[in-house]
Amino acid sequence: MSERQRRRDGGQALAEFALVLPLFLLIFFAIVQMGILLSAHIGLTNAVREVARFGSTVPTTDGSPAGNVAAYLTEQALPNHVPLYAEDNLAASSVSYCGYQNVDGATYSVRLAVSTTYAHPLFLPFVSIILDAVDGTPDGAATLTTSEAMRVENPALPPPGPALPTC
Repeated sequence: MSERQRRRDGGQALAEFALVLPLFLLIFFAIVQMGILLSAHIGLTNAVREVARFGSTVPTTDGSPAGNVAAYLTEQALPNHVPLYAEDNLAASSVSYCGYQNVDGATYSVRLAVSTTYAHPLFLPFVSIILDAVDGTPDGAATLTTSEAMRVENPALPPPGPALPTC
C-alpha cells in the first residue's frame, strides 16, 4: 500500500467513530440510569420489608399502631434505604391491618400490609425521554412500587376475631 493510499484512509476511523459514539453513549447512560433505578427499588423494597417487620412485632386487635408504623416508614426507613430519597416524590404509601381465620378454624390472626409507590427521578436526558415513553407518563420519573404483608405476632385470638376488616 502506498503512502498516498494510507493518507486517504486516515479519516475513515474518525467518521466511523462519530457514527458509533452516540449509540454507545446512549447504551452506556441507559445502563447507568437503570442501575440507579435498580438501587432505588432494592432500597424501597428493603424499607417496606423493614417497616412490615417492625409493625408485626406490635400486638394489636384493632389496628391502632398503623399511625406509628406509617410514620416510621416515611420518617426513618425510606430516607435511610432509598438513595437520593425526596419526600415530595413519595406518591403513595399505606399501612393496613386485617384479620383472618387460622387453619384450625377456631382462632384468628392479624395481618399487616405495607405498600409504597415512589416516583424516582430520571437524571439522564435522552434516557429519561425513552423511559418516559415506555411508562406512558412524561413526568421525568420512573414509578417504583412495592408491598409486603406479615402476620402480626399476636397470640391466637378466639372468636369473633379481631375488630378489623377480613383479609
